[in-house]
Amino acid sequence: MKQYVKCKACGYIMEASKVRAVCPACGVPAKLFEPYEERIDEKRKRLLDLHIHPIVVHLPQAFAVTLVALSAGLAILADGSLRTILYNSTQVLAILLPLAVAAAFAAGALDGKTRFRKLTTPLLIRKMVIGAIFFATSLAAAALALFTPLISPAIAPFALLELLSLFCAIRLGYMGFGLLSSRFPG
Repeated sequence: MKQYVKCKACGYIMEASKVRAVCPACGVPAKLFEPYEERIDEKRKRLLDLHIHPIVVHLPQAFAVTLVALSAGLAILADGSLRTILYNSTQVLAILLPLAVAAAFAAGALDGKTRFRKLTTPLLIRKMVIGAIFFATSLAAAALALFTPLISPAIAPFALLELLSLFCAIRLGYMGFGLLSSRFPG
């Protein structure tokens, strides 16, 4: 079983065999490290250490931000080759966003089940509800992008759906940040 230490200053946890002169996170001297005992079994720790959900979740967040910016560009530009490029980019990202949200949702379910051994904790339930709203709004926006020309005034509902998607992405990010170090013992 691996031995771990924790920085008293910032809470950074690392293997004791990898300790150097200073904390790699905050730079305080290594003498501020204290022994740390992992409270979960090795199999769960290996799975959590892959950080699947935190990595996968960045894709839909990036798409949501980009789609809001592209919507603004489409609303501003009247015509021309740049508008055509923005339009095509918007369609592609709008179609990919629900797929990325579904992947992040699945990764979140795996992460939640690994951390808490169940998906019925209050925070996970709230995250799943907001994730479902995120998926529904991104799916509706994808349908608009596919079947409706994104020109005025049709760009307004698309932009509104993308803003709601972005809000969901931001809210989920804030909620998830607090869970990064949470895990049920055992």
